[in-house]
Amino acid sequence: MTDGKRQKGRPKLSALEKSKSRAARDYRAYLHTFGSEFDDEIERRRIQFHNSGEQMGRPPLTLKKHQEKAREVWDRSWTSYFKQCESDGSEPESPKDLERYKAKDKAGRRGNDRIVYLMKYARQQKRNAEDAEAVPDSEYDEALKNTRGRVPMSKLEKVTHYKQKAKDAELEIVEMIANLPMSERLYYKIHDLKVERRQTLLCITNPTNGQAVALALSAQQATQNIKELDTMIGALEVERHEAIKKETPKKSKSKKMTPNEIAEQYMQLMSETHARASDEMKEKGDRVLEELQSKSKRLAEVLNQERAKRELKKIEEQERELIEMGIDPDKIVYG
Repeated sequence: MTDGKRQKGRPKLSALEKSKSRAARDYRAYLHTFGSEFDDEIERRRIQFHNSGEQMGRPPLTLKKHQEKAREVWDRSWTSYFKQCESDGSEPESPKDLERYKAKDKAGRRGNDRIVYLMKYARQQKRNAEDAEAVPDSEYDEALKNTRGRVPMSKLEKVTHYKQKAKDAELEIVEMIANLPMSERLYYKIHDLKVERRQTLLCITNPTNGQAVALALSAQQATQNIKELDTMIGALEVERHEAIKKETPKKSKSKKMTPNEIAEQYMQLMSETHARASDEMKEKGDRVLEELQSKSKRLAEVLNQERAKRELKKIEEQERELIEMGIDPDKIVYG
């Protein structure tokens, strides 16, 4: 809050934060050009261009060119971030760390994807067909006479051409939506209705706009249509919310136990604990007993060996004494 006024939008970012965000975003975009999805998209554009009849316009860029352009953008943003770090006296992060910076940031509205692009493209082609159809035949034929360059299409061919483009886009949309969950399908339906509402609103806010003129609705009709669209959008939003809830895996909730069940579980736990402790004590006692028996056996063997050595030494001393006295020990032993 500043001067009693509530701040709107996200907090203001410093120059360092802005340069860091830009560098992270451009680095991820550069890495994206090496992914299989991007490679497939470039190949799809190449095939589409070469399979088209007239191959109008410039050919699509190669994958290597896209990677070079993305690298140039990344180099500029990295240099800017590095200089800003030097200016602020801070240590720049490595590109590996930058890749993770705000990677999962979902701020802002959902970005356009292929389906949204195709929906917009289909609307544009339908408008082009309607505009071409609205031109009087005499004016169109006169315009054809003054046209230079390639031979233009006739009015009927042009209208058919635009309608076919819109139809192809709609078929691709149907194929892409077919395998999506219900919540996603409803999202695109809501998106389409919101676009229609925005275009209808132009009839009230900016009646001279080209789209408003094409709709040819009075302010009263536009207001009524907007109310109907709001009702439909609201109903679909509720339906989508329910679909998301069904698609989201439910977390298992632990059943609330009664006091008797708690006491029984406690007694069972204590009994199991005592049983485990008893088994552990028995195993430990058996191990100790086995170790003591083994030690006793080893000590007995050592003791017998020492006793034998002592007796042998005693016999040797007695034999030496007999020899000194001139008596043969063997004669005494064996007679």
